[in-house]
Amino acid sequence: MSRGTLARVAIAWCLILLVLAGYWTHLQYSHETQLQQARTEMQLRAAQTAHAMALQTSTLIDQVDYIAQSMGEHWLKDGKSDFRSAISVAQEMLPDGALIQVAIADKHGDIVFSNLTKDNESASRISIADREHFKIHRQRQPPRLFISHPVFGRVSQRWAVQFSTPIFDKGNFAGVTIISISPEYLSRALKDIFPEPGNVAVLLRDDGAYLARSHNLDKVLGKSVPSDRPFVTSSKLQSGSYEAIAPVDGVHRHYAWHRTPNAPLILTLGLSDDKALAPVRASIRASMLQNALGIGLLLLASIWITLLYLKNRQQTMALVSSSEQLALVLRGGNLGTWDWDLTTGKPQFNKRWVNMLGYQAPQVPITPSGWEKLVHPDDLEQVRVALNRHLRGEAAQYEAEYRIRHHDSHWIWFLDRGKVVGRGPDGQPLRIAGTVLDITARKHAEAAEAEYHERTATLLQRFPGGVLMEDAEDAVVMTNQLFCDLFELPNAPETLSGLPHARLRDMLGESRADWLHIPDGRGREQRKTIEVTTPGGRALEIDWVPITHEKDYLGRVWLVRDISERKQQEARLTALATTDGLTGLPNRRSFMSYLESLLRNGAIAGRDSGALLMLDLDYFKRVNDTYGHPIGDVVLQHTARIIRDCLRESDTAGRLGGEEFAVLLPRTSLEDARALANRLREKLAGSPVPTEKGDIPITITISIGLTMLAGVSAKQALSQADEALYAAKTSGRNQVQVWLP
Repeated sequence: MSRGTLARVAIAWCLILLVLAGYWTHLQYSHETQLQQARTEMQLRAAQTAHAMALQTSTLIDQVDYIAQSMGEHWLKDGKSDFRSAISVAQEMLPDGALIQVAIADKHGDIVFSNLTKDNESASRISIADREHFKIHRQRQPPRLFISHPVFGRVSQRWAVQFSTPIFDKGNFAGVTIISISPEYLSRALKDIFPEPGNVAVLLRDDGAYLARSHNLDKVLGKSVPSDRPFVTSSKLQSGSYEAIAPVDGVHRHYAWHRTPNAPLILTLGLSDDKALAPVRASIRASMLQNALGIGLLLLASIWITLLYLKNRQQTMALVSSSEQLALVLRGGNLGTWDWDLTTGKPQFNKRWVNMLGYQAPQVPITPSGWEKLVHPDDLEQVRVALNRHLRGEAAQYEAEYRIRHHDSHWIWFLDRGKVVGRGPDGQPLRIAGTVLDITARKHAEAAEAEYHERTATLLQRFPGGVLMEDAEDAVVMTNQLFCDLFELPNAPETLSGLPHARLRDMLGESRADWLHIPDGRGREQRKTIEVTTPGGRALEIDWVPITHEKDYLGRVWLVRDISERKQQEARLTALATTDGLTGLPNRRSFMSYLESLLRNGAIAGRDSGALLMLDLDYFKRVNDTYGHPIGDVVLQHTARIIRDCLRESDTAGRLGGEEFAVLLPRTSLEDARALANRLREKLAGSPVPTEKGDIPITITISIGLTMLAGVSAKQALSQADEALYAAKTSGRNQVQVWLP
């Protein structure tokens, strides 16, 4: 072999070695990148699945909470009557085997009912006064629904997770409703999602105590996760992830966790790195072996090296596709998924996406233009803008809410999210995948809520009175113009929104804000109506109405109405009903009501208890017959003035009818009463009544009957005074006679 040939061979071998070295370095880097991408996708899908499972768990918690509260209300209403029937209804609401026990404890913690005991057996021998959930409910500490550690039931003799709610009777603590749910049922639900022991789903309390585990439940009941877990050390975090070796089975996993929104629970999903990444690692090992064998066969020409490189590139694409398929499988739940190959323009949809729109698989529009025809025209532009921003790399992900036409021609709402999963060397997107969620019910609820708020605002603005609404933080939510007018506020109603309660009181001033206070107890106080008078003399009727939802206090509203005219009318009607129209004295009904009230309340007692005078004008019929009834009315009015002039401030006079009058003298002795009666009689006799025609004035006299009020009823007093009056009449008139037993 010539030196030149050897040189050429050496040069060729050097070139081959350089190419192989460069290729081997690139291969190692490519495999590491693929493995990291697969791990990132696995972690992302794990987090999404944990979130979806947390929402499903929230639904179960809401259902158990509703059952517990319903059982408590049924117990307060009917006691044991038909209570087992109500429990049967509750059992039908939950899957078989989920409900272990429904129990009622009284306010002392004694079990007064359990569905595990017969009606003729007593459950009061069992006490839960020492249990954590009973102590918390008795002290009225939040939350409303308490979820216990797994406990071994004293009645059921089984492990159970106890969901308990307090029972309040008219605001007073009356006991606790306990719904015992089987941890095996909770674990079975998790195991249905992850049947293999490599991956695990765990339901925990927020303090880390195990409630359910898809595998090895018997090893964790009554235990807690290590205290260094992030969801235990920081209660402010709502979700997160970490890696750890499980102390239960020694498996290294990546964990994604999420707190349930309506209960202090944590849903943790653990995916085994070895199992989740096994297809990727197997493919990498196979590729490494094949390339090592290829490099070892130095007799292959450069064409074989080129073919191996091309084959490696083909394997690389297969590995990327395998990792993406794994991510889609981990997505789980009821989300619809789509996968759009931008190089071919052909999208793919899963069965859930197809069913959401009411299509069968062959009917689904398989082109982007076909999909765009289903999107509502008013929403299409904003969907395009959101999608293009993500494709250009201006947004981390694509997200849009839009209406899309159902196969039955009605519109439903989609929440559409997606992310580019592959880009070319020039950065252009090659493939994008995402999920859709049917949010039609949420959108309808939001629209109904907005319409309700609009109607409420319109109603309050048109309310025929002043309106002031404050929230639970004591800040003004809204007022109307009439409120500002009634309290002479120069501000426009909208400028008062957000104003603190104390600031509003300062603006009103002390004299106008006495009524504006926050009642003690807030939501526990019922609606109250008060009447106030403004410094300007205006009468206002104010309703204070608390705003609550279940047991939550949300604020209050004051409704203010101007009742000045009504009060004036009531005063006029009261005067007409209680006053004699001719003389201005109290009429018979008003006078008798006052007399009965004094005697009934014990205001008349003792020797100087008081006296009753019965007065009757002498020969009044002659006045009417001689001068006419108009002059007779003048005589009666004159008599009333004389009576008022002779009485003390504490005395009361009234016209009983015709020419008959009565006078009530409280705290008066017999001697003083007789003296006052004679003084009145003499003044009337010495005060002739002038007439309009200028005739000789009319002289009138009066007869008076007197009786003391001690120990008698109003009817008896009136009868005795009338007998004394009759004696005065028959004894010659114009005199005072005293009734004696």
